[in-house]
Amino acid sequence: MKAIVFRAPNEFEMEEVPKPTCAKDGMVVKIEAVGLCGSDVRTFGFGHPKLTPPQIIGHEIAGTIDEIGENTGDFKVGDRVIINPIIPCGECYYCKHDLENHCMNLTFVGTHIEGGYAQYVAIPNIAFKSNCVLKLDDKLSFINAPLVETAASVINAQKNIDVKQGDVVVVVGSGPIGCLHTQVAKSRGAKKVILSEINDSRLEIARKFDNIDVFVNSSTEDLKEVILKETDNLGADVVIVACPVGKVQELAMDMMKSRGKILFFGGLPKDNSFIKIDSNNIHYKEICIKGAFAYTPREFNEALELITQDKIQSSKFVTDILPLEDIKKGIDIVKKGLGLKVILKPWK
Repeated sequence: MKAIVFRAPNEFEMEEVPKPTCAKDGMVVKIEAVGLCGSDVRTFGFGHPKLTPPQIIGHEIAGTIDEIGENTGDFKVGDRVIINPIIPCGECYYCKHDLENHCMNLTFVGTHIEGGYAQYVAIPNIAFKSNCVLKLDDKLSFINAPLVETAASVINAQKNIDVKQGDVVVVVGSGPIGCLHTQVAKSRGAKKVILSEINDSRLEIARKFDNIDVFVNSSTEDLKEVILKETDNLGADVVIVACPVGKVQELAMDMMKSRGKILFFGGLPKDNSFIKIDSNNIHYKEICIKGAFAYTPREFNEALELITQDKIQSSKFVTDILPLEDIKKGIDIVKKGLGLKVILKPWK
């Protein structure tokens, strides 16, 4: 089969490799579409501490079951499926307390085992035990399905920060994550959603989403002034920092109403991950700051349902569909912010 093999930072090419073997109690999926995730773009450029090359990465996988073994439930060859790539062990402390995203023995497709930038992928039996293989409704196309993985992390984040009916929500960053945050916030009952971005072209792409009430180019407008104007000088109920910029995390404090909530979504560069904050803001305004990481199988299932029902408009996110061999073109699109979601197709 053909696959993109990562050998070292900035060293990866399409290669001919053996098709994966189907385990006695596992399955092999013929990949029809795989999403190009921003985290994978970083791995291609800088590597990953939990990944040992050579490796096939990629984790936003949708396809058709090509081979299947025993003890795999009611799945059969030919079923259309999507893979939840975060496979918990089900046995550790966190798994037993409904915090599977913090599993101490996590198996991550594309990191610990070979992933989806290929024509086929082998999925182990533990994925069935953990409800990490889900059937796709016929009305959901393979092209739109990979967005489920990204949406699951956004749903987990907003449950964590408790976005609720009547909130004014500010999202900083209009990439696919930021735009998903706007859609999920509205689905949870947010009264007003304000989207801020410094990149004009990305802001223009985001204007296709009719759930966003106010667009702000923060390179030419004062975001704080806009927020105060839109909230009768109170500030936002929730600010979601959906960009990896420490300065923005610091400035989020100034946008809040009393008892407001800040969500840091996405990590900062490991060599520059410290920020300065005025702790008096937290004390006197009773501000809550939270982070969010990954998702559990519950959020993955919720995301699939929302996208299948078109409550998250997945088709509006997919801006580029490329053959797998053009992955470097896709990476360039992601880095330059020229599109939202890039989907790669392994088969011509």
